Order: sequence, then structure tokens, then C-alpha cells
Amino acid sequence: MASPAVATGFTYTNTGQQWQLLDLVSFRLVSDSNAANRQVTLTINDGGGIALATLPAASVQVATKTYDYTWSSDFQTFNTVVSNAITSPLPAIFLQPEFSVVVAVGTVQAGDQISRIRLYAEQFVTGPQGYMLGVVDERLPLITDRIAYAAERS
Repeated sequence: MASPAVATGFTYTNTGQQWQLLDLVSFRLVSDSNAANRQVTLTINDGGGIALATLPAASVQVATKTYDYTWSSDFQTFNTVVSNAITSPLPAIFLQPEFSVVVAVGTVQAGDQISRIRLYAEQFVTGPQGYMLGVVDERLPLITDRIAYAAERS
């Protein structure tokens, strides 16, 4: 994803027809010199914009710092800042079409900037009728077709 405007968070929306299992969300936040404790949250919204889960980062970010934030389904516990990293667990959440991931920064300041946004998700290919899309149908030919094919080859 492209970096958002200064002093804003970002939103990712599943605009496809497939369901996505969110595995990881990561980004960098550079805070300006204005004194404030920034509290970052990651919210999963349903297709109507209703919050299903709001997940705060494990720690606040103070002025003039650069932190890398990661929410991952592989993490089991929160940690505070380790070096320049803040990690938080991400529950197993399927993003249905039109569901969104919203990252917001509480008490964001005029020069705060988010960058290096990455989202990783497993995508499940199901169509509106429940059949697989983009999958090659490799059914075995009927036995009579195989016998005829073998006869042609000999």
C-alpha cells in the first residue's frame, strides 16, 4: 500500500470476491517533535463499517521516535518497545468482501507519518455459488476415452 498523507492512518478494504484470512499487518510510524503519546489501534470492520475488533498496540509512541509496528497471527503475547519494534497478536479473522482493516493514530500530530505498509493474507477462492474460481478441473477421462486414446497411440 502507498503511504498515506501526513498525520493520518490508513484503511485496507477487501474489494475482491474472495475471503481473506489476515496473517500480518506491519508499518512504520515516525512521530514528529510535538509532545504527545500516540496510541495506535488496528480495527477490523465488517462490510457495514461496524467494528468487529479493535486491537491497541502494546505501547504508546512518544515524540521524535521511529517505531515499526507488527500485528501477526503468529504472535501470542503483547510486548512493549523492543529496540524500535512494537509487536501485538492478531486474532484469526476472515475478511469477507468489503470488510476493512483501519489503522488509526490517537493524538496524531501534524508531522507524524506512516510508511512501509504491508498486509499479508491467505486468500480463499470461492465464487458466489460456492465453487472454486481459477482452479483447473483435471477430472480423469472416462475409461472408454482412455482405451480409445491408448488404441490411437499404438
